[in-house]
Amino acid sequence: MIHKFSVRSAGVAEPDIRELGRSWELDDLEVWRDYYVEFEGDPEPAALTGVAAVLGDQLDVEVTVNQPLAQGDVQVAYKRGVVDNESDSIITVCGLLGVEARAGKVATTYRSSSPRLRDLVASTRFNATIEELHDEEPHYDTLVPQGHYEPTVHYDLRGLDDEALAELGVAGGRNLSLAQMKHVRHIQETLGDEYVTEVLLEALDARWSDHCAHTTWKSLGGLLGRLINAAKDVANPNVLSMFHDNAGVWDFYDGHAIAIKAETHNGPSAISGYFGQLTKLGGVLRDILGTGLSADPIGSFEYTAIGEPEALAPIKGRPDARRLAGETIRAIKEYGNTFGVPMMSSRMTFHPSYRAKPFALGGSIGLLPVSAAQRGTPRPGDFVVLIGGLTGNEGIHGASASSAGATMDTTAVQIGAPLEQVKFRKALIELREEGCMSALTDVGGAGLNSAVGEIGEACGVWINTALVPLKTAALPMWRILLSESQERMLLAVPPEHQERAKKILDRHMVRSTVIGRFADTGRYHVFHAPDLTEEALIASAPDAVPAHQGETGFDVSYELLDIEVERQEVGPPPRPSGPPPAWPSLEPAELTGLLEQVVSDAEVASQHYADSQYDSTVQGNTWYGPHHGTEHPVRTAYWAGTPVAGSPAAAVLNTAFNPWMFDADPVAATRQMFCSLLAGQVLAGVEVHDVCMCDNFYTPHLSENWREWLVGMVDELAVLVRHFGVPLISGKDSSAGSVHTDEGLVSVPPAVFLTALGKVPHRDGLLREQWTAPGNALVRIGLSTSSPVGTVAGRKLGLTDGALDDLALSDVDTYLAALAASRNLLRSGARIGAGGVAAALAQGVLASGTGVRLESATAESLFAEHRVGAVVEVAQDDVDRLPAELNPVVLGVLAPGSGILLDGTDLFTPAARDGWLNSFTARIA
Repeated sequence: MIHKFSVRSAGVAEPDIRELGRSWELDDLEVWRDYYVEFEGDPEPAALTGVAAVLGDQLDVEVTVNQPLAQGDVQVAYKRGVVDNESDSIITVCGLLGVEARAGKVATTYRSSSPRLRDLVASTRFNATIEELHDEEPHYDTLVPQGHYEPTVHYDLRGLDDEALAELGVAGGRNLSLAQMKHVRHIQETLGDEYVTEVLLEALDARWSDHCAHTTWKSLGGLLGRLINAAKDVANPNVLSMFHDNAGVWDFYDGHAIAIKAETHNGPSAISGYFGQLTKLGGVLRDILGTGLSADPIGSFEYTAIGEPEALAPIKGRPDARRLAGETIRAIKEYGNTFGVPMMSSRMTFHPSYRAKPFALGGSIGLLPVSAAQRGTPRPGDFVVLIGGLTGNEGIHGASASSAGATMDTTAVQIGAPLEQVKFRKALIELREEGCMSALTDVGGAGLNSAVGEIGEACGVWINTALVPLKTAALPMWRILLSESQERMLLAVPPEHQERAKKILDRHMVRSTVIGRFADTGRYHVFHAPDLTEEALIASAPDAVPAHQGETGFDVSYELLDIEVERQEVGPPPRPSGPPPAWPSLEPAELTGLLEQVVSDAEVASQHYADSQYDSTVQGNTWYGPHHGTEHPVRTAYWAGTPVAGSPAAAVLNTAFNPWMFDADPVAATRQMFCSLLAGQVLAGVEVHDVCMCDNFYTPHLSENWREWLVGMVDELAVLVRHFGVPLISGKDSSAGSVHTDEGLVSVPPAVFLTALGKVPHRDGLLREQWTAPGNALVRIGLSTSSPVGTVAGRKLGLTDGALDDLALSDVDTYLAALAASRNLLRSGARIGAGGVAAALAQGVLASGTGVRLESATAESLFAEHRVGAVVEVAQDDVDRLPAELNPVVLGVLAPGSGILLDGTDLFTPAARDGWLNSFTARIA
């Protein structure tokens, strides 16, 4: 029997609902949750009352039972056949109340008298991939998915010609090339089999995809190896693990280490901003949990680049940029806040080249003991244990489709469930402390196929897909293997620890199932045998390898799974020639107007509308950032946290990315971004040798010279690593940034997002950014990068074509050494970034409520973005003590008031302040 419980506000609506009503211009908007519960039998009225009381156990909430939708109501629910993420929790709650339930479903209902309601919900709160839209009460016979198992399809490749092989390689959404299909045929012939299965085709499609195998980077001369070799040449003793695990690991203090990782979810986010961004953050947090023998996430960061919010989507049926912006904020808030990890840095940028496929980057850092920093190795006989969420029919072909650029469709979108990950977070740490795991990894791109296949390579592995707990009934073997259902981890558990591990997981209410075993075979073996139960598997001999159990998907030696990638030679990348354009001469009134435009740009303007929704103080370890200011919250240039209880030692994180610079010259932009990060770390108080970095490439694959630019950026990073001794220890490449759209080919700029992680023994030595006292001087220090190309003001002035500034690395060395030696003279300091000196001054005024009186000002002196530089506050008596190697230029003096004064004229007008405060919200809300 199915009963419905509607839980709605009995008083004032919650803030997010009120905000939604304002953005939709619906003053009477109501939003509530409907819970459908399928019980075993028909519960007594008292039992239903008890369930209702628990579901409505909040202040100012009322619950109605079995009330149908009224005319005009619009309800969004998961499609029939998809298990809700909340179903397990509903079943558990009912069980605790003594009521047996079989399944649950949660829906969201919207009510308003406006005739626009349905269209608004459909366009902004509905994903047709996995959801249904109801205008009247739906009828459910059951909430339990029904279905039957489909046997795998067999193919004999021996008699197929090239055309038939190529056609089969791309059938059903696969992306296998002709060369890859010929290798599959070679596997069949080597094994002497009469056929191969679709399970093998699908598994290899994912394994050989660019996402999993990095085929683009391998084809261009082993690009990853170039970065690894550069880091090895540096031999920084802080490196504990790099490019070997789910995240890089950096030595911290007192026996602790910090893991760092960032990854992108560009393809899924283009289809569904909400689910794509939800699972980008969930996935990278899972990477941290799956590093070494498990690290505990202590911070997250994210960056999103989308098209102009005012523009239509270039592909019909895809969400436009404004919708992507709203869904991104909602998703990041839901996952980060629910998981309980502080937001270290968040930013959204609008750039036309990301209108077809956004740049959706999520990152995290985590704490773990040095003793657990190395990736574990499964041993023959260890159990393959799957924990966490159910496996469903979503994220199919996610890895291979995202590698193919424009071919990704709605079937590749995953569904996130942060509460599931919350449950196993602490369980994993306890398992680590109890020594219950030989190894672990997360289940992410390419699903179990990747997780099992990669971790099993150490010795060999077999799994029974019939044991995998499903959210969608009777999935075929290949879909069980390839599903990218979220919130799952894979553990290697020794037999002697299996019972203890099970008890720990049960206590944390984490689903766990033994689905296979590691074996001393050197083979990857997948089969589907419903008759082989989990109990029988656990009771079997450690060296027992099932033979002829059920239906075989494949049983192949790992040697046969490797494939050669054809090498492509490229020359040097083209570089812009000629000098950069000159800055115009502007009068004070024109400078005032330009300042208003610059501070209203998304690169500079307040993003408080988004940032205020992300918890940045949870865990209590954040010491500085992501905002500062006593008058207005202004974004900090770095974040610092003290993750070890009782220790003042701090981790310091900052990021650098500018797509407009990469538009102009990807190689020069790479150098400027790297040096900018390093200068920011030294300004904050970190020694150069205590800094590492993480790289995230997002490049096109169909635009002209994309290979040359990619190789050029990698080689430039290798040069920088060797020169400064600052290693890259983790990264990810996404090389499918070209999309065929209704308006033609759209390609992202060749670019790399860089994240720096530093450490200091005591937080008190870090330099803050807020101004301290009127009368102190403001001084620009650092190297001059005065080209208007790639700057915010340059875009406003139409100065977008031309060269970026060259940076001599010896000059950077000199500056960094002088900066480290003279930090004791600095009262405050802010790294110069987007918007140049003018933006730094405006944000200084906004944060402190203190004004500045400029000695002089030109367009260049105000708006050039000297990225290896800073605006620092110095006592008047100390100005002459600043060393010449800092290249100091006195800008002016801090003064009472809250303006930016030039010869008595306030350049920082009320319109500029309003633009900084409200322009971002106005464009996306």
